Amino acid sequence: MQTLTTKAMTKVAAVATGLAFAASILSLAPVAQAASLTSAQVSSILSMLSAFGADSATIANVNNALTGAPVTPGTGTPATGGACNVGTADLTIGSSGAAVTSLQTALIAGGYAIPAGATGYFGTQTQNAVAAWQKAANIAPAVGYFGPISRAAFNLCTPVVVTPPGGTTPPGTTPPSTGLTGSAGSVESYTAISGLSNEEVGESEEVEIAGMEVKADDNSDLELTAVRLDFSTQPGNSDLEDFVTEVNVLLDGKVYATVDAADFNNDNSWTRTVSLDPGAIIRKGDTKDLTVSVKGVNNVDTDDAGDNWALDFISVRYEDAQGASITDTVTYTPVTWNVNTFATAEGVELKVSSGDEDINQAHVINVDATSDTNGVDILSFNLEAKGSDIVIDDFPVNFDTTGTADDPADVINTVYLFADGEEVASETVTGAGDSDDNETITFDNIDFTVKKGDKVAMLVKADFNDVDTTLVEGDTISAQVSATERNAIVADDSSGEQIADADATGTAVGEAHVVYDIGIQATFVSATETMTPGADGTADDDTVTLKLVFDVEAFDGTVYVSDFSTATTAADGAVSAIDVDDGGILYRYEIDGTATVSLMADTVAKSDVTGSVVDTPTNGANAGEFTFEDGEKARITVTVTRSNAAAETLSDGYHDMQLVAIGWSVTAEDDTMNVYEFNLDDFKTDPIFAN
Repeated sequence: MQTLTTKAMTKVAAVATGLAFAASILSLAPVAQAASLTSAQVSSILSMLSAFGADSATIANVNNALTGAPVTPGTGTPATGGACNVGTADLTIGSSGAAVTSLQTALIAGGYAIPAGATGYFGTQTQNAVAAWQKAANIAPAVGYFGPISRAAFNLCTPVVVTPPGGTTPPGTTPPSTGLTGSAGSVESYTAISGLSNEEVGESEEVEIAGMEVKADDNSDLELTAVRLDFSTQPGNSDLEDFVTEVNVLLDGKVYATVDAADFNNDNSWTRTVSLDPGAIIRKGDTKDLTVSVKGVNNVDTDDAGDNWALDFISVRYEDAQGASITDTVTYTPVTWNVNTFATAEGVELKVSSGDEDINQAHVINVDATSDTNGVDILSFNLEAKGSDIVIDDFPVNFDTTGTADDPADVINTVYLFADGEEVASETVTGAGDSDDNETITFDNIDFTVKKGDKVAMLVKADFNDVDTTLVEGDTISAQVSATERNAIVADDSSGEQIADADATGTAVGEAHVVYDIGIQATFVSATETMTPGADGTADDDTVTLKLVFDVEAFDGTVYVSDFSTATTAADGAVSAIDVDDGGILYRYEIDGTATVSLMADTVAKSDVTGSVVDTPTNGANAGEFTFEDGEKARITVTVTRSNAAAETLSDGYHDMQLVAIGWSVTAEDDTMNVYEFNLDDFKTDPIFAN
């Protein structure tokens, strides 16, 4: 009882103090408004008033005085964007005033760079920032003129909503929605971005130095709220601020945090947690790049040049759609970045990175039985030049085979290198007479220039042998630019000096593509999931029905595809053969991420692509296969049901299903079938909860 009384007395005193503080703020408001307070400063003042117990009318009056924005009575919330009031007049080069300041503040907070800051003057920097926002907002033409169309679409203004200490929202306000959907969720994986390593940062240059691909699971959207970073230097006690001015955290290229380099120092072992601005959201099932960039100082001291730094991701904090805050400890191999080039204006680098995923992912290549199959795409990658034009003379690519082929020459006979759609080189595949299953082929004397700052789309094509010669169906071939090939690139910078091995970075790896003269191609159509509650709605008697629909097309001959399915614990890419008697279409059924193969019923149906004509196995009901004539495209539906009917016990949790492999053969009633297991990542249902 005494505690409550004490709190009440304290609150009364606080209200009186708050009202006095409000009066003083109101008296200073014209000066404050003229000084163009930022939205963050206004929000801090209003939060302080609320903490002192000021009522909403007082908060509204102070906000109106500080920003000039009308306030909705009784809410404390600006009616037209609060401290981010861009006004009603058109803004362009030469405009100035509070509306320009508000526009600049909102753009900077939204991740659009204005190096001079919110000055209140609309210059070329502001014009460029407006143009970048217009492009992102699909406003045409994106020329940087802020007129009526841009004002109507401007989405970077955030109304001021004051939340006092303790988390209680003031009367008449509504807490902002997180914008997250789903159930309880988590990060499924963190994968280091291979192209970000051994970066060289030039003076005044901003460079991404490290990063991870962060994938959200299929259960929930996730909002990243903080990341803990560890900078370290070898040797000893250097100051990070001697080399860089700021550290930025980005998600898919947009800046969500900027901190002074001085915040990482010897006192905290160059380690600290960086809070991210709202909106760093990864939708369920999606993957985004979480990266860190640094900006070099204008001039690095020659005594400091030569220090090597490293960056490690220690942990990531995020929230799911249920409001749970989760911190993951990240296993990440620290990447080094070199400051030797701070003393020069240029850091020459040739970066290799992966290109078109559809080309690089494992897939079926349709070859001919009696003649070569020419110009087949097998590897896509990018080349980027930094610091200088780079003239490439020799460029090696490795080719690897599996199966009966002794050498890539058994599968392919000629390879081609394309840059932005134009052929720049070709080489004959000789096999080198070593009967080795891999061979590095060098495209030499290319004399191809990658311009400074450009990223060029590169493509490797190949001519495949016919099946009647050395090619054997079912063999695979892959191509890659790995560290070995990358370090053997011969290229010169614009001064004519050959770039060092360390200045060629990154890799591009293609998966193993399988070759067939006769075979199938599968295309995803749809995936559905339903849960039917039990009769009384309370017992553990739900029924889950998961359905996958995909099209199968036969090429170059008659093909027999399995007409029944079975569950497996194997993952996509882990099946080497299918015994049709044990089920020819394999699917992975998971409950809360754990595969199960028991207590389920499944069916397989074939129809035309409209779903209206049902086919029956041509070799008899027990033959276990559908017949696909040459060129026929038909639709297969796999339906799996789990319930508590009869003796089954349905586990509580999230249920989902993914296609793992399709059994097929060119021979009717074949006991052991070929395996189709390519590009099946999207052949899956969403998780659905049942008990």
